[in-house]
Amino acid sequence: MRRRSYIAGVTGLGGTLTAGLVPGIARSSNATCETESQHDSNMPPESAESDQPANPSPQALQDPSFEESLTGWSVGTDLPTKPGDSTDLVAHSVSITSERASDGTHSMALYIEGSADDGTIWVEQPVNITRVRTVTVDVYSEQQSFNRLSEVAFFAGEKPQDGLSESDFNRENDIEDHAGWKTYSYPVDDLTGSVTLAVGMNVVWETGIRRFFDNVRLVEADSSH
Repeated sequence: MRRRSYIAGVTGLGGTLTAGLVPGIARSSNATCETESQHDSNMPPESAESDQPANPSPQALQDPSFEESLTGWSVGTDLPTKPGDSTDLVAHSVSITSERASDGTHSMALYIEGSADDGTIWVEQPVNITRVRTVTVDVYSEQQSFNRLSEVAFFAGEKPQDGLSESDFNRENDIEDHAGWKTYSYPVDDLTGSVTLAVGMNVVWETGIRRFFDNVRLVEADSSH
């Protein structure tokens, strides 16, 4: 299957994402049109682990809760072409929305049209991860399903020279293992210094998938240890 990857920089509030993506309603040219709806109340996210580390420290990340139109983040994709003889990528989008949020008033919505049963889309930024024990991210699923439709895509480490691709990501967590918000936690205490941090979604089912991400946190090790 033919695949194409790209990375799109973000210029900040009111700026534009390259490759046809713009903050607020950022999308590729062949993505289905989406609009924002009024922010609704949501229950606090379910924890993926009962023993969450203390001392969240989001200050080291730029725009960790996606309140500033992806300031500091770059958009990346590793996508297949549409089934058949087409050379066009499957439809996909990254948008900031007030439909729902686990922190603040906005979250990031990722969409992939899953006709090719494949594809990864994410946002990334460099960050100094010294003293950070875990990275957590809140992910929203409309409903729980026993079928694996999509996966959380997580990466922290040295970015390959040719950029990230689907195989670089930790994709062990199914997004549909819950309904509502859930916090996923990833240990990074074996890393130090400046690394690339990326969070996103991988699609493994032949259907359009849209999921919400919010509140990326760097959780520092307990200073008492």
